[in-house]
Amino acid sequence: MYNKIAKLIEKFIGGDCEVKYSDMFSYEPIDEVITFTFGEDEFSNREWKKFLAEKYNFTLTKENIFAMSILHELGHHYTVDLFSDEQWEEEATESSLLGLTGAERHQAYFNLPIERAATEWAVMVYKENPKAMLAWNHRFACAIKHCEKKAKRTLLTNV
Repeated sequence: MYNKIAKLIEKFIGGDCEVKYSDMFSYEPIDEVITFTFGEDEFSNREWKKFLAEKYNFTLTKENIFAMSILHELGHHYTVDLFSDEQWEEEATESSLLGLTGAERHQAYFNLPIERAATEWAVMVYKENPKAMLAWNHRFACAIKHCEKKAKRTLLTNV
């Protein structure tokens, strides 16, 4: 079931990275792998929605959250060279977020330089290609609904 979505994502990103299903959205810079999930929690999605609206005047919706999440991870691929290996290691371990919880932790995470660079790239690409993004949102929605029928449950959370 997830292989069909992975192949659709690979087509969406132009084959720049390998794509795998996981328990979270992520980018692995050494292997150039993007992972995706259908299990992002609603609180994280709401906080990301708030961050995108405040920082980039971008409205995250149920229709575009999946494509934006993939674009964000692809943004890491295109901005990876802006940061040193040490910066990647520090931010990957989230050591700068120790002691933070809830919304404060989420907002601090979204503002980490590596995360912010990937988000800026994703927002730029999304806004520069509105017709294509509308079509991709529809394609992802159809593919996810098909998978939901097979899984007999809802795969995406509400934003």
